[in-house]
Amino acid sequence: MLAACAGVIEELAFRGLLQRQIAYLSGRTWIGVVAQAAIFGAAHLYQGPVLAAQITVLGLLFGAAAAVRGSLVPGMFAHVLEDALSGLVNLG
Repeated sequence: MLAACAGVIEELAFRGLLQRQIAYLSGRTWIGVVAQAAIFGAAHLYQGPVLAAQITVLGLLFGAAAAVRGSLVPGMFAHVLEDALSGLVNLG
């Protein structure tokens, strides 16, 4: 449940709101994608710098997917799956 909630809410907040607002204000979609990914990674610094860097890359991928597809749904599914699988791997 945590993976599902985090995946959906983070996609809504970072890609749905933040990315679109930054892209709108800057007039450039790529600036929105890069800026939200940097903020997304910074929000995960509590997990350490290496994981935060990896999460920044995931933010770029999810952001690019949202921009290209024009939908948050594929990113939500991928985000939930990634969070759930990483949680299972860390349990072992």
